[in-house]
Amino acid sequence: MPSLYVASTETFVGKSAVCVGVIDRARRDGFAVGYMKPVSVAVTHTDATVHDEDALFIRQHFALPDPLERIAPVLVTQGVVEAIVRGGAAEFSRQLREAHLALSRGRDLMVLEGVNSWAEGSIVDLSADRVSDTLHAPVLLVTRYQTLLSLDAVLAVQQYLGDRLLGVVLNHVEPPKYDYVVARVVPFLRSRGIPVFAVLRQDAQLAGISVGELHEHLGGQYLGDAARRERLVEHLLIGAMGSEAALSHFRRRANKAVITGGDRTDLQLAALETSTAVLVLTGNIRPVSRVIDRAEERDVSIICVADDTLTTVERAEQVFGHVRFKQSAKLRRFVSLLDEQFDFGRLYQTLGLIRA
Repeated sequence: MPSLYVASTETFVGKSAVCVGVIDRARRDGFAVGYMKPVSVAVTHTDATVHDEDALFIRQHFALPDPLERIAPVLVTQGVVEAIVRGGAAEFSRQLREAHLALSRGRDLMVLEGVNSWAEGSIVDLSADRVSDTLHAPVLLVTRYQTLLSLDAVLAVQQYLGDRLLGVVLNHVEPPKYDYVVARVVPFLRSRGIPVFAVLRQDAQLAGISVGELHEHLGGQYLGDAARRERLVEHLLIGAMGSEAALSHFRRRANKAVITGGDRTDLQLAALETSTAVLVLTGNIRPVSRVIDRAEERDVSIICVADDTLTTVERAEQVFGHVRFKQSAKLRRFVSLLDEQFDFGRLYQTLGLIRA
């Protein structure tokens, strides 16, 4: 029974999305597929549990019957780290192998989601290369392509893994660079013995976040129908110009969040005449009634925050462009893109999977 370890060298490159896409397609192709996140360093604490959010989401999305403690068996909490620093030891490697063995029963393929960087997990002696080696899982590297210097990370991983590097997915490729990447970069990597399984264009819909996610991150007061929280924000614009220039400025981007001062009624009304998903009003100033009424007419939400505009923009940029795949629309789109671009035939052949 083969395993596939999906890894990356940085955060927010689409690793979880690739896992979902591979699992979804392999299941449609008739394979019994399991999922595991061997090591988690981003642990969520609730009153009842400690868990990994990605593992919980994928378990629920695919209705996997496996216990969450097996799907994410090694949770690197602050308590675990402190115990290790004090000299304590635990059989994390054995714990991982036992969980993997249990999940593998009855499966044709196990998809393993890696940590956020190559070094994470080292504190419990389960960095990406150690997990790959321990579970005999070849590595599919998901990397963000920005410039030719992005290839440094790919080549470094190859030097580290050797034959255990199955290949790469080049993600977030800007549309103007796409043809060059296909014509020049892909052949270069293949000449170095690194297969490229997919080249995926940067996509505004996939890079966007929901209005609800933006509100959760920024805090403040939410005004509007709760159903609008699911609407995707594809762009961020700042409203800080004169009212005469505002309308043409706001028309340049669709499905946007406009961040402006709560006292700038002129800019708020101008934004509402264009394709706007949400108004983010700063300075802890509630909008006037005619802005609220016009927002309702245009089906636009409003978020009122206490921070100033500059601080709010900086905080919004922390989450914007970081791909999150909790929305069904994003998942469907990415799965569709992977169906079109990913070389599943080569993946199955390399892993020794035979379709019925």
